[in-house]
Amino acid sequence: QPVVNDALGGEPIVVLSRKGTVSPLDRSAISDSADVGAGVALSRVLDDGRALTFEFVGGDFRDVETGSTWDINGRALTGALAGQQLRPIVHGNHFWFAWAAFKPDTRVWAP
Repeated sequence: QPVVNDALGGEPIVVLSRKGTVSPLDRSAISDSADVGAGVALSRVLDDGRALTFEFVGGDFRDVETGSTWDINGRALTGALAGQQLRPIVHGNHFWFAWAAFKPDTRVWAP
C-alpha cells in the first residue's frame, strides 16, 4: 500500500511508499533491475501539534484535513500546508529475509 496511517508508541506516524526505485542487486545493469520502490516513515504531527491523516489519490500523497499534496520525503508541495515538513522517524529499508533471520519475533502490519 502506498500509505499506512498508524501509531508507534502512541505517536501518530505514516509510512509512505512509491514505485520508481530499482534494486542494484538483481541484475548486472541497474537499468535492467526490478522496481522495488522506496519507503519512508514520518511523524504525522505538525509543529503546531495537529495530526494529519494521509491518503494516496491520483498518484499523489495528500492529507485529508487540508488536501495539501506531499512528496515521499514528507514535504508539502501544494495547498494550505505548502512548505511544511514532517519529521522523519528512524527506520530501515531491509530485505525481509535478512531481517526475519535476526528478528523472528517482528510483528508485520497487515490491512
